[in-house]
Amino acid sequence: MNTWNDVLKEIEATKKDPQSPPNLDIVRRGKMKAVSEHTGHPLIIYAVDFLNEAKAQAAGSGVLLNWSDKEGFIEAIQDIQGDVVDILLHSPGGIAEAADSLVNIIRGRFRNVRFIIPNMAKSAATMLALSGDQILMDVASELGPIDPQFNFQKGDGSFVTAPAQAIIDQFESAQEKIANHPKILAPWLPILQQYGPSLYQQAQNAIELSKNLVEKWLVQYMLEGKPKKKSLAKKIADYLSNHNNFKSHAKRIGLNDIKEIKALKVIETVDMREDPDLQNKIWGLYHAISLTFDWTAAYKIFENTSERALIRLVQPVQIVGPMK
Repeated sequence: MNTWNDVLKEIEATKKDPQSPPNLDIVRRGKMKAVSEHTGHPLIIYAVDFLNEAKAQAAGSGVLLNWSDKEGFIEAIQDIQGDVVDILLHSPGGIAEAADSLVNIIRGRFRNVRFIIPNMAKSAATMLALSGDQILMDVASELGPIDPQFNFQKGDGSFVTAPAQAIIDQFESAQEKIANHPKILAPWLPILQQYGPSLYQQAQNAIELSKNLVEKWLVQYMLEGKPKKKSLAKKIADYLSNHNNFKSHAKRIGLNDIKEIKALKVIETVDMREDPDLQNKIWGLYHAISLTFDWTAAYKIFENTSERALIRLVQPVQIVGPMK
């Protein structure tokens, strides 16, 4: 297996002398080329350094899948020949509407798309992966639930995240309890007031949006040609968008889960362990991406095998003031 330490040694070997910086781009692009030559497909990287807590905090909302990613994908689809592509995806997810914009860019250019997920593609990134024709995964690979989340500011200024389904469930539970026992309205009021008058409907709309997008993409692409594709797509979207199936938005959905859960079995996945040489090359590339993040200010990479790239960096902030 192409390990993290193996790739680190390759990167160290690119130094002209012990004091000079390594050439991360040469190693990473060499790994990209190796994957592409093995598959016969051009390759795009969309990777985010969200597992580095300090850098993710510095990048803020930039680590999320958002509308600024349109610029990166427009760059990354340039100079690619043909209408088939692989996309290595590593992302925490983000905005469902932004995922919709990215799908329009990607599927407007390519007839066949395969997403490669060596590690994690969560939330809206799971939605993005489901717009492909196939998903290539490993034993360490993770998808996640697609249930929307809402952020609330507490009285102390901190923020708390609540699943849309939990908001709906709490409203409906409160409605039933208060209808049966009006005297308990008083303790419920502070809880209900913090959500605002339209939140219940917003939560319902957000869930429907995620479900509708995934259903549409599955019918158009991954399930195209399958009998009962609309009902199959609905089962997948319903299952993945139901917070009560997972209890946590971070819950792991791996290869075995897809094979064992009835609603998910029709998702077109390929186990990269079936091709150990490709598995080795993909992990070599993933480690090269990880080391690029570790050694630079980069937190988001869009890149293709034609050496087109847009790389977003955390900008250092310099504070000038009197010394104490």
